Amino acid sequence: MTVKNTAALIDVEANTFILSDPSHLLLSLDDLAAHRGDGIFETVLVTYRDDSTLIHNQALHFERFIESARTLELPTPDPKLWEEALRATAKQFKELNPDAHTASIRYTLSRGHDSDTTTHTPHGWTVTSHVPRPEPTEITVVALNSGFTSDIAEAAPWLLRGAKTLSYATNQAAKRYALNNGADDALFHTSDGYALEGPNSTLILRVGDQLITPDPKIGILHGTTQRCIFENASKQGLLTQYSNVSMDDLGKAQAAWLVSSIRGCRPISTIVTTASDTATHIPVDHDLTEHILQWVLSS
Repeated sequence: MTVKNTAALIDVEANTFILSDPSHLLLSLDDLAAHRGDGIFETVLVTYRDDSTLIHNQALHFERFIESARTLELPTPDPKLWEEALRATAKQFKELNPDAHTASIRYTLSRGHDSDTTTHTPHGWTVTSHVPRPEPTEITVVALNSGFTSDIAEAAPWLLRGAKTLSYATNQAAKRYALNNGADDALFHTSDGYALEGPNSTLILRVGDQLITPDPKIGILHGTTQRCIFENASKQGLLTQYSNVSMDDLGKAQAAWLVSSIRGCRPISTIVTTASDTATHIPVDHDLTEHILQWVLSS
């Protein structure tokens, strides 16, 4: 189907927003988000069920949005303003695309314009995109060296590790590298051998009756989908843990997934290591994968 997307322009100072057509020119050419990557964003999954609209994990996403703003020394986003903009954007998308069942909304806060040489005036926007319903497709991932050691977040806080910034060129390059080399996705690891995250996903592995994810203190995003999964897993009696995970430990796991807001959970069946040109196979836990996907979609 032909999708008609929508957007909202957010005036942070006036605490207002207006709906707009994203196909029109909306950003000034000197916007710091566009040519410096100086801003933050989040992307949420939206599902439409009968007459209701569900924005998944909205609170967790906005909590991280606020934390990213603090890290980049941006003004604290007003929850009421941004929620109203998200709701209005989601509503208009459904009105324009009545047959749509799922969508994503990316919301962004920019530092402002480069021409504001003294005091920048931050502003924001939302924009929709049609996405398919998440499916738990098995994937092969290629392990890529991030070039950082496991203490980089503490040693160099100015690198903004753990903040969801707009500087995604490296992430995009990693995705292209994976696809060009026959893999479905990538998994970053530190130069001293610890697993990190995917270009736009969080790693979870199962060891026995325990779910483990890399500790965000190692310099990765604290995943919203991962937190949702851990909360539901705990209710089901599974143990959960944040811990540094070596690549060797990952290869010995009983199951592993890359999880994200838009794609849900994707079980990893093979990890290809470029340095040694070897492939490690990981069992796929189909039952737990289905449970995880349902936890994500019910959040």
